[in-house]
Amino acid sequence: MKRILISTAACAASLLSTSAMAAATEAKPLSTQTQTNLEAAMHGEAYANLKYLRYADQAEAAGKPELARLFRESANIEANEHFDREAQALQLGGANSANLEDAMAGEHYENVTMYINFASQAEADGDTRVAAMFRQIAIDEGTHYDSYKAALAKLSPR
Repeated sequence: MKRILISTAACAASLLSTSAMAAATEAKPLSTQTQTNLEAAMHGEAYANLKYLRYADQAEAAGKPELARLFRESANIEANEHFDREAQALQLGGANSANLEDAMAGEHYENVTMYINFASQAEADGDTRVAAMFRQIAIDEGTHYDSYKAALAKLSPR
């Protein structure tokens, strides 16, 4: 029992010193390139997470539960380990109002610019089904924007 307590104490001390070193190194602001790299990595991790979940569903439907489990385990690591660590390094997130304003900016861009341009390009290329899908998604993004805007209004003092 004594050996377990000593081992536990040693682990705790090691974690505390590692945390202190991490805090000391995080005091320096990240370079612009490191921020860009973290954002690119996070986009890749988020995409891999959702792609692997889709692959898992397809493997499950094909009667391959072990393969589905492999994809789900990998998806979990992409989102809950890699993305999370990168988000912490980037110091993603802040005050609720700032988070809402950031979300609103992204949804507004997707609603009025990105998906509209994508739809126009798909239409010009003759991909009418994809163009219709992009237009529907643009509407959804506008709904998200409105929801975030309403939530922000509730946070603000009257």
